[in-house]
Amino acid sequence: MAEIKSQIMELRKKISDLRIKLIGMASSERDRKAIILGIAIFSVLVLYLIFHSIYSGTSNLSKKVEQLQMQLVDVNDLRSEYLDSKKKISIIASRIKKEDEALISVVERILVARNIERKNFSIRDTNSRTPGSEDLFDENSVNVDVKRVSLKNFVDVLYDIQAKSSFLKVSDLRIRTKFDNPDLMDVAMRISTFDFKKVI
Repeated sequence: MAEIKSQIMELRKKISDLRIKLIGMASSERDRKAIILGIAIFSVLVLYLIFHSIYSGTSNLSKKVEQLQMQLVDVNDLRSEYLDSKKKISIIASRIKKEDEALISVVERILVARNIERKNFSIRDTNSRTPGSEDLFDENSVNVDVKRVSLKNFVDVLYDIQAKSSFLKVSDLRIRTKFDNPDLMDVAMRISTFDFKKVI
């Protein structure tokens, strides 16, 4: 800013020197008045161009500052959302106890405890997530087929699954009643457990 002021002062001095020289060269009063008027108009035009360029630069800087401030507000909002999500995920992860026993063994123990014979059920490991995935958790799943189970026994099995502290999720549930015995049914379902990864 100091440099611009010094340039303006220098320009004014040059214009003043030029005006004195031109007035000295003028032969009549009319010529002197025309020269003075021309110098005045030229001076005003030069000053206008200088101040216009300064104002335009200041205006552009102001717009950029406003844009950066808006972007900073957006970044702060995203940061708040991230911290809130991180906190919620940490709370959920702390409430879920990791199952040390293999999922197949856990499901098998639940079925046997409810007096379902081993010959009447099968359990197949079907992991749907890989440890290297970018998800917030690793999911381990098993497909379970139970044959000739009563409604009461099956409800008890579902209750035991729900009561597990390690959080077991039942999905893809399909029930088919037996034609020869309506009190029994065949059940197919997927049971999954989740291991939440550490949130960065």
